[in-house]
Amino acid sequence: MRWLVLRPGILESPEQTKMKPVNRRIARLECRFAPRLQPDFEGHPRDRLRLVVSAMDHALNLETSTCRWMLTASGILTEVVRLDGIHGGLSDEELDKFVQSSPIKRV
Repeated sequence: MRWLVLRPGILESPEQTKMKPVNRRIARLECRFAPRLQPDFEGHPRDRLRLVVSAMDHALNLETSTCRWMLTASGILTEVVRLDGIHGGLSDEELDKFVQSSPIKRV
């Protein structure tokens, strides 16, 4: 078997030389048709919609309140917050903290 010297210290067999164009073409096709990286919609959603629903007949109880996040494939984050009680005394920071404590469901 004959070896070709490409650069000092680098040898290439005739089989490797024949496969070079094929390997280059495969690499180009892989780059062209490879799936693009999915954007991080969890960290940076495109749009956000928060819907807060609360009961108006009793004091707020966060233990029985629920929050549901839905993240669509297009990057729209929908938050449905169901507060068990009047949310008048709840600050925006406390509401954000409560919402952040619930997991995101991908739709």
